[in-house]
Amino acid sequence: MPLARINRRLRDFFVNRVLGVHDTPHRIALGVAVGIFVTWMPVIGFQMILIVAFSILLRANKVVGVPFAWITNPATLWIYIPNYFLGCWLLGSAYEPGKLMHGLMCAFGPSERDLWGRLDGILETLRAVAVPLFLGSAIVGAVLGAITYFLVRRAVIQYRRFRHEDVMTGYSLERKDAPASDAEPAPTDARV
Repeated sequence: MPLARINRRLRDFFVNRVLGVHDTPHRIALGVAVGIFVTWMPVIGFQMILIVAFSILLRANKVVGVPFAWITNPATLWIYIPNYFLGCWLLGSAYEPGKLMHGLMCAFGPSERDLWGRLDGILETLRAVAVPLFLGSAIVGAVLGAITYFLVRRAVIQYRRFRHEDVMTGYSLERKDAPASDAEPAPTDARV
């Protein structure tokens, strides 16, 4: 797929599925931020469920965050390696990719181990990797989620100002829970 087509599809997705959603700027931005946070966590297979659950708990838009789990799936490995490195650095433990690879090979590689031996390999890998990976992922996800919240909230407000959707949808741009005024705007020209 040509790069221009990918860029156009991503732009159309963001404009139509994020900025154009009929909800408050706060709820839309919070939904995207929740989606970004969860996609950085090592919870493959549960990302969409967690995005919806956290969105319900935080009263965020449940729809806008879910597609970010699909977008980031191809980059999962490249997301987790730096997160693991950050977690190791914060915990003061050594970054040992050899330990990770050994555990993965014991668990999934060709081996004469039986089922219990393979499960032992999985547990060894989890002990070596889980805490630093979750810590690094949580920190990076929280920082990116916070940045995303402010950027998306501002983008929604600007998009609505540009499209004048704030009056049509009944949502105020200033307060997240106050509907826009139904009153006619005052004439700007003194000549009537």
